[in-house]
Amino acid sequence: MMPNIKTHLKGMGKLAYVYMLAVALSWVAFPVIVICLQQYAQIYVVISVYTFFVTLILIAMLYITMHGFGEADRKPYGWARYNTKGFVCALMMFAAVLLAEEIIILLADQYIIVKHPFLTIESLNHYAKLVIYMPFMWFYRIISPPTEVSVVPDITWSTAFFPGIIILLASGIGYIMGYHGIRIIKNPPKAAALRKFLYGGPRKSKKKKPIPKEDAK
Repeated sequence: MMPNIKTHLKGMGKLAYVYMLAVALSWVAFPVIVICLQQYAQIYVVISVYTFFVTLILIAMLYITMHGFGEADRKPYGWARYNTKGFVCALMMFAAVLLAEEIIILLADQYIIVKHPFLTIESLNHYAKLVIYMPFMWFYRIISPPTEVSVVPDITWSTAFFPGIIILLASGIGYIMGYHGIRIIKNPPKAAALRKFLYGGPRKSKKKKPIPKEDAK
């Protein structure tokens, strides 16, 4: 039982790491957008375009990560290996994200008050949206048009599961493809850095200790 729990936690950890990278990436260009680009276009339009590309990068990273995880599971380890393992790990990870969202909401509503000229953060829901849903801001901008008061879109319980659908599909399909040894790009690229990014670097084999001469006799 313990190895099965550990392998699922390992998959969840990989997905959580990728998702946090996407959240960080979606915030990287925010100061540049606010300072330099707002004079050329409305800020929410620029953010929407940028976060759309972040979503594409997130999908690629989730797929590649779980493809490698599925390839590793092809080896005869003593833990659970099944086709839908990627979907299960993704579902558990997104449930943990929603739980973290509720904790952020609770703490933010109790202890934090933020006023910003571009982002009006009035309710506890806004904090979690900015932190967790930033990679998908483009989607929420489409279904929730901006207003003069705030560029932060409204996220309801029904639309909050949209990121989970993308995470489930990218992770689950990536794991299945890796588990069955199927690669979209059959021939690895010649560039070492790109090859390592797509397929992972070769694992260093452990050096065997030389057998003492006395034991070798």
